[in-house]
Amino acid sequence: MIKKLLICFGLATAVHAIERPNIIFIMVDDMGRDWVSCYGASHPTPNIDRLATHGVRYETAWCTPICTPTRVTLLTGLYPCHHGWVQHYDVPRWGGAGLRPDRFTTFARLLRGQGYSTAIGGKWQINHLGAQTDILEQHGFDEHCVWPGVEAGKPETEERFWDGLIATNGKREKVTYGPDKINNFLIDFVKRKRDRPFLIYYPMLLTHGPHTTTPLNKANPPKEKPALYAGNVTYMDHLVGKLVNAVDALGLGKRTMIIFTGDNGSASPGMLNGKPYPKGKGREADWGVHVPFVVRAPFLTQGGYSSRDLIDFTDLYPTFLDLASIPIPKNLKLDGRSFLPSLRGSVDPFEKRSWIYSQLGNFRVIRDWHHLVDSKGAFHDMKKDPLQLEKVNPLDKIAPGRRQRLEMILKRFPTNAPAPFPEFENKHRGLK
Repeated sequence: MIKKLLICFGLATAVHAIERPNIIFIMVDDMGRDWVSCYGASHPTPNIDRLATHGVRYETAWCTPICTPTRVTLLTGLYPCHHGWVQHYDVPRWGGAGLRPDRFTTFARLLRGQGYSTAIGGKWQINHLGAQTDILEQHGFDEHCVWPGVEAGKPETEERFWDGLIATNGKREKVTYGPDKINNFLIDFVKRKRDRPFLIYYPMLLTHGPHTTTPLNKANPPKEKPALYAGNVTYMDHLVGKLVNAVDALGLGKRTMIIFTGDNGSASPGMLNGKPYPKGKGREADWGVHVPFVVRAPFLTQGGYSSRDLIDFTDLYPTFLDLASIPIPKNLKLDGRSFLPSLRGSVDPFEKRSWIYSQLGNFRVIRDWHHLVDSKGAFHDMKKDPLQLEKVNPLDKIAPGRRQRLEMILKRFPTNAPAPFPEFENKHRGLK
């Protein structure tokens, strides 16, 4: 009898594991839509395009214009005005307590608590990993393979690419090429954990500077900086394809959601739909926060289409919980909402967003499908003027009502924010 019960329990556990898909979240560093060919960029990205061919390409997804605020936003599900990281804080380099697990619960902690194996590979930057040796575990990651960031007083930590310093589950070592080491680690993690649900958070090192050669072009190195950046994009795409191919080769494709996106606009100007597109990193404009967002989900019956549904990075946290069938804890505040209804083809407008929001310092911006309003008083028609070069036509009869609505929503957000840690209060532009 006991044996039969154990068998039944095992079957039930296996069924439950299958019902909870694996999650792989890939975030390229410093690259926008203007370098992804399925969005109309001139530079080829065949592996990202292949994800889009079998998935959904979201036309309008927003993060923040710069690195660490985006990372904290997606990990906490909160806007910068609520978590305090309203600008870039390079904790390893500058000091500070960093992202505190006693104040914030990441989605990785909740998924791990519900049986997911969890790993991070890439760049963290929001804690000092040398001083806080177990902080990644506290934030919910069973395993890690990361560049520790540039640590003050330790010049050996500056290199992340060739002869890069990489920490693998606490052990630091110099490796031939950092992005390869991390990618191989994640593939090995997939192989080892394929029999149970897993979460991979993959904040890639590429395409952030310094823009060096890659294993694909080292023998014939480009001479110009734009060509070096383009080579970094090509190798980033290669690594994405390598990981996705490994997942599919193991028969996990129908059990794994894969998301590809970026942390802010591009660090180098690109081409979009045959026209020059401005550098976006750090820019207080749509092209600073508007990033590629491609999703391949196991429940999609068909892929290869684009969606005009709106997404911002606060939506990732509740989506991961929704996907894993984990109820949002009553004491957990989240600003986002799950976009699973969108992926599943819902036409119910009440299940989707009608606006998205971003912030850098005291600059705040909001948009819907057509228009954008920011805290400096700008108002633009994004369909007619995506580069925000012209004012809305004063004869436009629809625009004033839309502007009023967006401004009313924008005013709901606080104009100040709590400093993420006391050491940075004097530098915190979001404080009164």
